[in-house]
Amino acid sequence: MGESEEIIAFGRTAELMSYGEQRVLKLFRSGLPANLAEEEFRISMAVYQSGLSVPQPFEMLERDGRTGIVYEKAAGMTMIAALARDPGIVEAEGQRMARLHAEIHRCRVEGLPRQKAALAHKITEAKLLSEDETRRITAGMDLLEDEGFLCHGDYHPDNIILGEKEWIIDWMTAMTGSPKADVARTLLLLRTGTLPEELPPPVQELFARLRENLTIAYLQEYMKLSGITYTEIENWLVPVAAARLVEWIPEPEKAQLVKLIRERLQERP
Repeated sequence: MGESEEIIAFGRTAELMSYGEQRVLKLFRSGLPANLAEEEFRISMAVYQSGLSVPQPFEMLERDGRTGIVYEKAAGMTMIAALARDPGIVEAEGQRMARLHAEIHRCRVEGLPRQKAALAHKITEAKLLSEDETRRITAGMDLLEDEGFLCHGDYHPDNIILGEKEWIIDWMTAMTGSPKADVARTLLLLRTGTLPEELPPPVQELFARLRENLTIAYLQEYMKLSGITYTEIENWLVPVAAARLVEWIPEPEKAQLVKLIRERLQERP
């Protein structure tokens, strides 16, 4: 690997490295099925063609037995990095986060996975839940609206890049469905999500203190922009939390999610 391909960031499923001046290579970890990268490339292209501010995907390639995607470089810093540099902007960044999310939710993109089907599949695979809990969660989700709008599926401050323009990155979980479910997922990530391991401990500690203020600013601004109520968002928390149980997340975070799910199910008749 030459200097032109230095590693920029590590993630749970991939590494990001420079690839020329205006491009980056997202190289998926060994062992991940190749079809996941193919699906991300297809989805990312569809979202790019919608006109949203997202990096253009150029090509897929193989490198040392690993699959990669070459993207346009999203120049700037993540929202988490911006908050670490200046914690005083937390309210403004929460509002920006809401505005960008609302812009996504006004789009319709054809050919993406359906949100309810994707969530239901994950919920049935969640081994930490009983059969009765799974049945109750999926039955409750069936009653919720499937609205057919673009949803990011993993929207959080580390997937927002701030530079000369605002970028939204990492569209591998994008789907068509309800913005309310997408916001519910973001609320879970803001409240309980584990930060990327590569972040320095001082940044992790600072963000832990900023979480609540960022969440409040984001939620209030999103509800104002969209007209969606908190109750409508909250109705999606249980199925979204249940689906997250099959993801590559630390066990303590899974325990938090199971606790939330069971408390909410007990409140229901």
